[in-house]
Amino acid sequence: MSAGAEHDRDDVILRTRQVTKKFGSLLALNEVTAEFRKGVITSIIGPNGAGKSTYFNLLCGAVAPSSGRIEFEGRDVTGFPQHRFAHLGIVKSFQITTVFPQLTAHENVRLAAQALVSTFGMWRPRSSLKGLSEKADHILERVGLADRGARLAGWLAHGEQRALELGIALASDPRLLLLDEPTAGMSPQETRVIMDLIVSLAQERTIILVEHKMKLVLGISDRLLVLHHGELLAEGTPDEIRRNDTVKRVYLGQRSH
Repeated sequence: MSAGAEHDRDDVILRTRQVTKKFGSLLALNEVTAEFRKGVITSIIGPNGAGKSTYFNLLCGAVAPSSGRIEFEGRDVTGFPQHRFAHLGIVKSFQITTVFPQLTAHENVRLAAQALVSTFGMWRPRSSLKGLSEKADHILERVGLADRGARLAGWLAHGEQRALELGIALASDPRLLLLDEPTAGMSPQETRVIMDLIVSLAQERTIILVEHKMKLVLGISDRLLVLHHGELLAEGTPDEIRRNDTVKRVYLGQRSH
């Protein structure tokens, strides 16, 4: 093996090898092989029904492949339950906001950090929570909610709730962050804020996302995977994908206006 090939292997944080997923007679994914490099923003795109959600759920352990392998940092994690994926450092933020609306923003993040420390956190003395509280403060500042810590999550604007959800995900110190349509339902201004935040977070960890807003995806992604009918149609940089005639015909061309 050449030195270059060795370097490429060390640079990969997540890899799928010929993963296939069937739901009864439905073939949702067909032998998808792909690599995700460390410190890179990779977006998974494709028309409706392309297999994006199924593939995304495989990457976070929500479902297991019917065949094929999933490797994280060189380790075979195929079939691991989702909580094992989270403990390894793979965390997914969902398309639908999943915050506790009756708790404050600070409490949402602190509880997420507390869950990582101990399952029996309710019995911990109050004094021991100081470090967790400081961590929550730091995370809220990181996601632009430093002045919203005392506000009930249910009273936050939609964009602020999505930023809070990112903060909750960051509380577990993930090495790989999976984002499922992070700007769903947002105004253009809210979308820009979240996308800027994602770019900033990518300086510290690897990010994989599914997002339908193509202009933004092409603007922030380092690399894209294009799925079509459950198969990997193309992969490459945004410029390479823009120039790919097949991709333009089956996907990008549908959104040219």
